[in-house]
Amino acid sequence: MTTERDTRFEAKTPDYDALATWLEDRYDDDLRWVADFHTPSYKYDVRYIRDDLKTELSTRQLDIIIHRTMGLFDRAYVEEVYTHLGDACALVLQHEKATAVHVYLSDTDGFVVKLRAGIPVTIPDDVDAWLDVLYGGGE
Repeated sequence: MTTERDTRFEAKTPDYDALATWLEDRYDDDLRWVADFHTPSYKYDVRYIRDDLKTELSTRQLDIIIHRTMGLFDRAYVEEVYTHLGDACALVLQHEKATAVHVYLSDTDGFVVKLRAGIPVTIPDDVDAWLDVLYGGGE
């Protein structure tokens, strides 16, 4: 993951389903869910959700979580708060039950990967691997 806006994939179409499948294979039950998002429209698609979370989180609860996430962790807002640090590439949030990794693909689009708490996430290596899979260059 570069420290500047990532232009490596600008002309390529992301394959979120391939990424979700790869993440599920890699993390198995440690993967909680994967969703891509488009911030201005608050549109998102859940690409994977672990079976037990389908019953734990109703569609409405998941809607609220993702909508709040897009509002609070919008790339422009994160960059405004940390303007002195430059462009935002990813945001990692560690919670009691999970770790959330928000990856920004552009000013408006990105994806979120939620992993079980305690699963290590290495920046930039893991995010770079995810991006490679997302754009067809991964394992």
